[in-house]
Amino acid sequence: MSDLNLIDQTCGERRSEQIVGISPSLKSALAEVERVAPTDATVLLLGETGTGKELFARAIHNLSPRSEHPFVKLDCAAIPFDLLDSELFGHEKGAFPWALAHRIGRFEMADAGTLFLDEIGDLPPALQPKLLRILQEQEFERPGSSQTHRVNVRLIAATHRDLVGMISQGEFRSDLYYRLNGFPIRLPPLRERRGDIPLLVSHFVEMFSQRIGKQIHDIPAETLSAFTAHSWPGNVRELQNLIERALILSNDGVLPNLLSAMARKSTRATELQGTSNGSGNAVIDSNTEALPSPLPMSGDRSNTTGHLHNHRFESSGTSHDLPIVFVVDDDIPARESMEQIICREGWLPETLVLAQEFLDRPRPHVPNCLVVNISPRDLSGLELQKRMVIERCETPIIFIADHGDVPTSVQAMKAGALEFLIKPFTDDALFDAIREALKRRSIALGREAEMRSVRDSYASLSHRERQVMALVLSGLLNKQIGSELGISEITVKAHRGRVMQKMGAKSVVDLVRMATRLRSERALTGSGQFRSPSPSSISGSPDRRMNRSASSSAPTLTVASGRL
Repeated sequence: MSDLNLIDQTCGERRSEQIVGISPSLKSALAEVERVAPTDATVLLLGETGTGKELFARAIHNLSPRSEHPFVKLDCAAIPFDLLDSELFGHEKGAFPWALAHRIGRFEMADAGTLFLDEIGDLPPALQPKLLRILQEQEFERPGSSQTHRVNVRLIAATHRDLVGMISQGEFRSDLYYRLNGFPIRLPPLRERRGDIPLLVSHFVEMFSQRIGKQIHDIPAETLSAFTAHSWPGNVRELQNLIERALILSNDGVLPNLLSAMARKSTRATELQGTSNGSGNAVIDSNTEALPSPLPMSGDRSNTTGHLHNHRFESSGTSHDLPIVFVVDDDIPARESMEQIICREGWLPETLVLAQEFLDRPRPHVPNCLVVNISPRDLSGLELQKRMVIERCETPIIFIADHGDVPTSVQAMKAGALEFLIKPFTDDALFDAIREALKRRSIALGREAEMRSVRDSYASLSHRERQVMALVLSGLLNKQIGSELGISEITVKAHRGRVMQKMGAKSVVDLVRMATRLRSERALTGSGQFRSPSPSSISGSPDRRMNRSASSSAPTLTVASGRL
């Protein structure tokens, strides 16, 4: 088996990952990685979603002379347009209404190292000239400042989109494409390397067995055959998610074949078309005309109209910026009514008959809200909620029921449901519940983005800067820190200033808050601890008093690196 060990030093943690496989197409791609890694050439990784583009980018970085410097990544499709400029190039205080402090961007974080821009095809046209300039001249100006900053960054870009086609449509600059396309590497989809599937299955089984704490002692030959024959549109990521789910569901140490289960669910959902919903409602078959949409919609929406029970997810004409509301209910009229309400309010509905279909959905389709019948045919709503917790799918849930059941509603709310609606409910009741769910989801995403920014800022710190940060939070003064690390007080001040700048902290108190959040997410690890300062080190000057308040707030935080 050919594998490539990758080391990720993000947030001070080191973890080994592998590119697993022996297929000729994979070996060819790895050979190109080894050939281009020692150079500073810009690399463009081309491949379908889920083929491991980030793994290959990390491999190039770790095999390059820049391996001791930061590896910084940014998903261009995951950042809103109005924030992407700041994420890439930073900003000065006051540059935007929300720019309350100076902040450096990803290019400065990656100085002397590697910057990986994933989904470069989603980069807005307005930012493409700025990216072209920094690639050509290695210099830029932060928003809100006229000062030119120079960096030394090796760029790796990745996309699953057809950039040449986008150029012909005026969506991507040709000069930027030719600059990015310095050394293209095509990553093979999993269907072109089927011989690697048994190795990947074994690898993921071992990995998730350790994480979940379940042992698999048997992988049936028919299961491997089914996996090998499957088309895997989501590639390695889809296989990885399926294996994780299979381990969670396994009971007897045998890896279940979830592909056959998914096929049975799909067949059952198809058979439900044209049948009654069991409560005397009229029969609706697959040839019924689609209900008219309450609002005109752009693009082809034929696969999301109310009469399609075996729902397909590929909506070619649908904007991915719309909030996605999943509805799981085997009551056909109710499901169609809810879909119309969701469409009318400008949201994107995804309707399903069975709860298991929701669990088997393509993972790129992340719900902003889930409306689910408390008692679907195949899986109770409460059980579905538990599965979502296991899968770390933090989605607000609205339960609906066919009759009033106070104990069930209390149980659902205790389990974390946002709302519990009893049929028949009004359009306004459903609208208000979904609006509150989307609001909570938006707040959660904002907190995640803020936490991601703090983690990235910490990842940009050098080894020495992390040592200085740890000792500052331990309550030591600059002179004491210099004595501890064997460096001059002037050097300590310089490192301390860079720590405050990179972390975007106005004071040590801000730094303590950030470190506390990092510690809560295990982003700070190691053998040492931030020590409580001695009384002599925190008396006297205002600077010492500040150190005292900082150290008393975080006496048990661990430091990622350093001799403490």
